[in-house]
Amino acid sequence: MTFQVGILALAAAINALVTSMAWHRRGSTLARQYFSWMMAAATFYAAVAAMEAGSIGLANKIFWSTLEYVGTGGIIIFFVLFTEAYVHGRSRFTRHRLIWLSLWPLINIALVATNIWHRWVWADVVLAAPPSNSAIYSHGPGYAFVLACLYLYSLWGIHLLGRASLSGGPLHQRQARWLLAGALFPYLGGTLYSLKLTPADLNLTPMSFMATGLLCFWGLFRMGVFEAIPIARETLIEHLHDGVIVVNLEHQLIDINPQGRSLTKLKNSAVGRSIHIALSNIPEFLHHYDQGTETPFCLWTDSHNTCHITVQSSALKDYRGKTHGRLLVLHDTTHQYLSELKLRQANTRLSLQLQEIEGLQVKLKTQASRDQLTGLFNRHHLHEILPQVLLQARQNAYSVAFIMLDIDYFKRVNDTFGHQAGDLLIQAFSQILLVQIQEGETAYRLGGEEFLLILPHTTLESGIQRANHIRQEFNVSALPWNGTDIRTTVSGGVATFPNHAIQADDLLHAVDLALYAAKKSGRNQITCFNPRIHQPSSV
Repeated sequence: MTFQVGILALAAAINALVTSMAWHRRGSTLARQYFSWMMAAATFYAAVAAMEAGSIGLANKIFWSTLEYVGTGGIIIFFVLFTEAYVHGRSRFTRHRLIWLSLWPLINIALVATNIWHRWVWADVVLAAPPSNSAIYSHGPGYAFVLACLYLYSLWGIHLLGRASLSGGPLHQRQARWLLAGALFPYLGGTLYSLKLTPADLNLTPMSFMATGLLCFWGLFRMGVFEAIPIARETLIEHLHDGVIVVNLEHQLIDINPQGRSLTKLKNSAVGRSIHIALSNIPEFLHHYDQGTETPFCLWTDSHNTCHITVQSSALKDYRGKTHGRLLVLHDTTHQYLSELKLRQANTRLSLQLQEIEGLQVKLKTQASRDQLTGLFNRHHLHEILPQVLLQARQNAYSVAFIMLDIDYFKRVNDTFGHQAGDLLIQAFSQILLVQIQEGETAYRLGGEEFLLILPHTTLESGIQRANHIRQEFNVSALPWNGTDIRTTVSGGVATFPNHAIQADDLLHAVDLALYAAKKSGRNQITCFNPRIHQPSSV
């Protein structure tokens, strides 16, 4: 009996030491706080069991045994709360659910405390025969009710620790296995006692908490339980703006943080499943996962939102360099993508506006250089282009013919038929000019009924022939107007570069003098400029 009391006292001392160490750091995580309370209850349970084993009178043994159920009730409540907080990183118990969680153990305590009246838990309690000082408890039907509570709550927490030992990173798994081993010792001790497999009905449950305390001591200081995983998850991984997914070597999802669930729309139930199955609806994600590329891509889109990410993949290795899986970091690049999209759209709009401006500039330039009535170039375009034409002719040593034409009796047409008919006549003559000119040659309307042709690579003789051909074409043409045909003639002058002049103004003046001579000589003729006498001669 002295040995049993010593073992129980040692278990209480070890548990008290673990409780003290956990309590001084209880503010680190919620799981540590629940663990501290659970170990405090285990300390109380082992101490009370030692008092029961060491007491002599039957009444004292029943008193201390009753208090043992207070300890076991506290242990199972805080064990469930501890495992929930450790595995999930937070407590999922509201105040209402916490009351329901505590209700069954409280009923157990009430049943044991009032057993003297109903005998449901212990039908009879007697002292063993000397020299043993232990008490023999004959269990009643209520004991099964109490036992069901203890085992179901214990299985609840053991199940959670079992899941944690198979998921998460290698360190997290090892930590969970140490805690699971510590939780299994009291469970096995209680099972052996309930099945009456212990010698002399010896209850091994309180003694087994010594092993629990030792294993938890090792987990706290050697394995870093509550230090590496929960604190890191709560302060870093759980609150990262990037999604984090951990995959083992079998490509199974073993961990995912809230942002990772939000980005991929995965639920907690996806943990343990193959990543190729869990994310089968996002083939592009799986493509980048299999290829190990980090190219930005559209993760998903709906009618209102879109999500673009970059997946960064790296191997998970321990201190020995052994690979245990892969770490996927999901960078949300939606804001960057939308900013770039807006920038591209703005650049597109700007490009279109520039094209529109350029088009308007071309249009304005065309309007500035074209005669609106005929579409021929105007005097403004002539002054811009003529120096270039003469420069090229000078550099390449070829002649340029200038033909100035004027419609005869145009004022009479306007006065007789009206300005509309005069405009139509000008347009008809312009069409004849456009048909007659060749590539590289230019036709101008200088104003009113006066026109100019510039014909590069054309000699004086060819220029005169071309001018006469135009004159004859116009002579045989007629403009239908209100049931009659309007007919008239055209006069013209010819001058050439460099025969008659080499400067632009001198050439225009020379061809203008030739036209004047043709008009003065009776119209309907072509006159060549004569530089010797500065007067036109009839051709």
